[in-house]
Amino acid sequence: MSLNIGDALSAGAEKLTTTGGIQLGVVYVLLQLLTVLGTNSAVASIATSTDTSGMATTTLSLPIGVAGGAALATLGGILNVAFTIVALRALDHDAAELGSIPGGVTDDMLKTWVFLVVALIVQGIAVGIGFVALFIPGLFLLVSLIFTQVYVAVEGEGPFEALSSSWSLAKGNRFPLFGLGIVIFVISLLASLPTGIVTVFSPVAGTVLTYVVSGFVSIFSLAVMIDAYQQLESEEAPTTSETNDDDGVERLDDDSGFDYA
Repeated sequence: MSLNIGDALSAGAEKLTTTGGIQLGVVYVLLQLLTVLGTNSAVASIATSTDTSGMATTTLSLPIGVAGGAALATLGGILNVAFTIVALRALDHDAAELGSIPGGVTDDMLKTWVFLVVALIVQGIAVGIGFVALFIPGLFLLVSLIFTQVYVAVEGEGPFEALSSSWSLAKGNRFPLFGLGIVIFVISLLASLPTGIVTVFSPVAGTVLTYVVSGFVSIFSLAVMIDAYQQLESEEAPTTSETNDDDGVERLDDDSGFDYA
């Protein structure tokens, strides 16, 4: 059994439209706006202080100076990593359980946050080198390491163990996973088209809409990735049956102490 792309997309859409999925989308949009607000504020302050006011960012910025903008952007970055852990853990639940954001999604947050940051850095360097080399190796590594975040956030693995686990799980399914990535990219592109039209009439409204759309598409993408992970993990799960060498009869180990001969 290989990855079923249709099932993964369907599960992602179903989870996104639950109350919990919508709540995750709203939180993610707010965190993205927080981060871009800090970044734009710092850039605008730098441009103003160097007499390049024409280059200053005029949308989504505050007069809080370079330090204030940098602090706000840093806070946004820290919270975004923490939110990725929360979102992956929440979306690992069935859609029926997402009437709200499930409990336990913030457990052991500090250690998991550190592990995820290290994993993201190593993953980013590896993929970046692959793209710089010949581009194709970059795509290969991107697909092979796609489940690294899941193994860190959901399974509680360390960064290097998670990288290894993702590599093993993707093995034999890299083409379907690449195809799934292409489908998600196309969906993201189509969903973002209206934002360009709005931006023509109102840059501020268009910018905000861009982050709203990208926020909910990101939650959809995470949900799709979680379902793909669950499909491949269930395929890899070992069976608990064994065959008796003497008579060829299959015996099932159910820990009951009864021998089903």
